[in-house]
Amino acid sequence: MVRTIMKRYKINRWLLMAVLALALPMLTACSDEPDSENFRTFDDEMMSTYLQNRQQYSEFAQIVTRSGMMSLLSTYGSYTCFAPNNDAIDLYLANRGLSSVDDLSDEDCDTIARTHLMDVLYSTFDMPDGVLTQPNMNDRYLEVERKADDEGRNVVYINGDAHIYFELKDDSVVNGIVQPIDRVLESSNRLLPDIIKLNPEVSIFYEALQKTGLRDSLFRYKDENYEQVMDITGKQPYWKDYITGSSIKESARSPKERLFGYTAFIVTDSILKAKYNITTLEGLYEKACQIYDPIYGGESEEYHQLANATDRRNPLNRLMSYHLLNRNVHGYNLLTVVNDYGIRTNKINPMEWYITMFPYAMMKVEKLRLANYMLGGANGDIFLNRRVDDRYTIPGVRVMPTIPNGYDGNAMNGVYFCIEDILKYDLQMKEEVMNCRMRMDMSTVFPEVMTNSMRMNYKSDEGLVTDDPAYDHTEKYGTNYFFPNGYLDGVTVGNNGYFIYRRPRMGFWSYCGDEFICQDNFDVTFRIPPVPTEGDYQVRLGYAAMDIRGIAQVYFGTEGHLEPQGIPLDMRRNLSHETILGSTYWNAHTDYEKLTDEEKSEELKELKNKGFYRGCLGGQRAGSLSEIRNNAGQLFANIPNTLRIVICTVHMEPNKDYYLRFRCVSEGLGNNEIMLDYLELVPKSVYGVTDEGVMEDPN
Repeated sequence: MVRTIMKRYKINRWLLMAVLALALPMLTACSDEPDSENFRTFDDEMMSTYLQNRQQYSEFAQIVTRSGMMSLLSTYGSYTCFAPNNDAIDLYLANRGLSSVDDLSDEDCDTIARTHLMDVLYSTFDMPDGVLTQPNMNDRYLEVERKADDEGRNVVYINGDAHIYFELKDDSVVNGIVQPIDRVLESSNRLLPDIIKLNPEVSIFYEALQKTGLRDSLFRYKDENYEQVMDITGKQPYWKDYITGSSIKESARSPKERLFGYTAFIVTDSILKAKYNITTLEGLYEKACQIYDPIYGGESEEYHQLANATDRRNPLNRLMSYHLLNRNVHGYNLLTVVNDYGIRTNKINPMEWYITMFPYAMMKVEKLRLANYMLGGANGDIFLNRRVDDRYTIPGVRVMPTIPNGYDGNAMNGVYFCIEDILKYDLQMKEEVMNCRMRMDMSTVFPEVMTNSMRMNYKSDEGLVTDDPAYDHTEKYGTNYFFPNGYLDGVTVGNNGYFIYRRPRMGFWSYCGDEFICQDNFDVTFRIPPVPTEGDYQVRLGYAAMDIRGIAQVYFGTEGHLEPQGIPLDMRRNLSHETILGSTYWNAHTDYEKLTDEEKSEELKELKNKGFYRGCLGGQRAGSLSEIRNNAGQLFANIPNTLRIVICTVHMEPNKDYYLRFRCVSEGLGNNEIMLDYLELVPKSVYGVTDEGVMEDPN
């Protein structure tokens, strides 16, 4: 019999929490086991008894019991279980040549159980196309796709072929949700090159990966030398307890592990043939020469031949390396900020800038939201290297949401996507697509943050709207992290200070809802992304000014040659401070969009002279999920605390590493804290317009 379907579980969960809060003292005084007579919400069953009391899940229950995880499902929590029935288990066993669950090893049972369990609540309502934003208990991401069944119903498929039974979906128990499925979920243990090799429809690109030697660069998975920072007992992680923002008491721990990851964008054989009549590796090499010889030359050099494709200067090597990222983005819907969080999608398209494995080359990733600039795309499509605005019409390359014909694109250490054309890091890309303000959320600057599943690591929507309990070490709603020196590539954390990533929450004055902070006697240096062409650039930092924050001296330059930039940055001063706009802000300038063009121009001139800008118009501080989805949050440009500072205006070259350093000069002041929200690299063609020219886009 189908039990009550939980379409939306949040209200019920609050009710459950209230009931538990009242009854928990009685429980703990008597027994560690749940008492079904004292606790009745939507049902009187824990997830454990749900599985054990139904014959159709008896084999899965046996697997979970052997894994040792059935006791966990007997405790209070917020779990999701994708429960395969006996038919699904039997099919799985037959495919492995096994006759019963008894033939599985204990390790097999542990893997199967953890693959089907999550410590986050997911109703089908909250499952986006792409991947679930939290990994399962096996630390793997589950793919989601919605398809119409024979009756026209919207059915959810997990990992390609396991579908959630429509009649049984969202089945609620006391401690979670059960999603009955018709297949066993299998997560491949293969690494990214082996997953690509399994798809015969991308054979030319795979052969090119082999020929260039780049295939061998995609096999790293885990840093075996990394050790998590532990407390004095050596048995538990060390937690850094700190006060931040408006006296919020938070905790952060170091990452449990340091994983390496990769993302590949691949053109199928059929597209290569249809667009360029390329059917062989030699044909792809000739195409690479057509793209890169006009820029780099080298036709007479020894490396300029297919036999020497492993040379980084070889055209094929350049072409293939530009299709690779040294980060694992995990899924299609994570290519840009999940659910467009913190973005005013009626002002800007969500976009990211990622460093590729082509040395010093960036890639632009953009999700289409603005109706005026669709040009061959549809709402929600993701494009690479696109620029469609009032100045340019460069359509870019579309990313396919799924791999054609059902091939698996997810590996242990990465993911690949199929794209509709070859990516080209040519003059058009450098001089037109990237001739703009490049804004990067700080959580995307460091690949490890995405690869290790830290970015946007809130547990369901509840984790967005709920503050952590004071100094919480349970990670109930998500995790804040501090990074030991050497964890992030190109980053130095010195002077016993802390470099902390704060996960997103509702109401933060933070672009995309998350932020980095430096605390204590900090001295943090990090490499910034490269610029596309030689010229003058502004390097800007977006942040939120607060009374509780401190002062830092900022440095810029190349490694070993960093120079201080101006007077120390005081993060207690917002736009209304007397040294910036003063009382003018409150008297006339609180609503940017109501200013006349003349007022905007005058204000911009005044701010530029003092080295500041308003916060980006395309960012929003949202107090609820409804505000996020309806573009009703408070605009950054209308918040005096969310501003941008010009760290420096400098001449930069495209093939050099540049660094920023932030050193504490406010010891004993507040929390000795500064906040790093987003970084902007802005060419002179954007910031250097004359008074008679077109003002910089405030978005």
